[in-house]
Amino acid sequence: MLRLTSRGLGLATVAVALLIVAGTTGLQALAWPGGLLLGLVVAGAVVAWLSGRRPAAHRRLLPERVPAGSQVRVQLDLLRDSVGLGAWSVVEETVPAHLDGSAVLAVPSGWGRLHSRHFYQLDTVVRGRYRVGPIHWRTTDPLGLAGVHRRLPHSDLLTVTPAIHPLDERLRGSGAGLTGDAAHRRSSLLGADDALIREYRPRDEVRRIHWPSTAHTGTLMVRREEHAWEPSALVLLDNRSAAHTGVGPAASFEWAVSAAASIGVHLLEAGYDLDLADADGHTLAAEGDTVREALLDHLTDSRLTGGDGLERSGATGSRARGQLLVAILGRLSRADAVALTDLRPEGRLCRAIVLHPADPGESDPAEILIANGWRVVGDALSLRIPEAWSALDGEPL
Repeated sequence: MLRLTSRGLGLATVAVALLIVAGTTGLQALAWPGGLLLGLVVAGAVVAWLSGRRPAAHRRLLPERVPAGSQVRVQLDLLRDSVGLGAWSVVEETVPAHLDGSAVLAVPSGWGRLHSRHFYQLDTVVRGRYRVGPIHWRTTDPLGLAGVHRRLPHSDLLTVTPAIHPLDERLRGSGAGLTGDAAHRRSSLLGADDALIREYRPRDEVRRIHWPSTAHTGTLMVRREEHAWEPSALVLLDNRSAAHTGVGPAASFEWAVSAAASIGVHLLEAGYDLDLADADGHTLAAEGDTVREALLDHLTDSRLTGGDGLERSGATGSRARGQLLVAILGRLSRADAVALTDLRPEGRLCRAIVLHPADPGESDPAEILIANGWRVVGDALSLRIPEAWSALDGEPL
């Protein structure tokens, strides 16, 4: 779109005024400067239009997928396939409000065709999916009398996943350790159906034969170790809007999402099969070769809901697999705590990270969970995520 600048409009107004006065008064001496100024404005508009034809830009996000808090480098290749005529151009990139960065670039002026490469940085603050672009390319003539504004509609998707925090290797004393020895202890704590010794089956390795039990029973017996190598876990994310406070990166829900992502990735790397559930009872079974990406994609898109209680999550979670349950909870009520007690069938190890403390003068609903065998970390919002995870290894807080 071609428009005159304020300078161009001023000169054009003066030129027209001079021509009108010259025509009405017969003073031909005023016609020459009027015509000269008007011709100068028209020439500037022609130069701006010719120089602003067919601009092109190619963008690359380096990388296209990052955890929150990381930097993204953006590469812009700017091309002008027209006669430059010495005009000036400025390229302005459209950047979402939740991305911190400036993208106003001055295009080198000059004659003829142009190909230039530019870089700028974006700081990611809050998880989400953001469209970077479109590009607004503004070209003005050398005297700044006229300008052409062209919108290049292409945009690129930037995925900002929740921030991942490194966590301790295991939960000592919880029976849900992540090392081999702890896994053997877990296997012995999960109930009668997970006995360490069972009868020999075809294809069992000879080195696993337990000779003392074989001599005692007269039947080949082997050590059962499958459970130690095939652990499963359920991560429960409280996504009720009434249970969280704050907005933006300081919101308690963002803390909870980052904790769920950190714990989920930590357990996946330890060899766990993982399920993720929310307060509405929706579940995600993270399986296959892209388990980590599926988990992070789901949490990237996770939003607060208007649910009131945790009854649906309790009903869903009680049916879900998972020898280990880690619940990341916002504000907890007594009704919520009672609903969560259904999540602990025999043999399941239950842990809870409660973000907000109980109201002053009222009994702590977390005591209900503790009385039912849960280990609880309270007021976790005042802690860093690795600290809250480590606290699950100690006494209830």
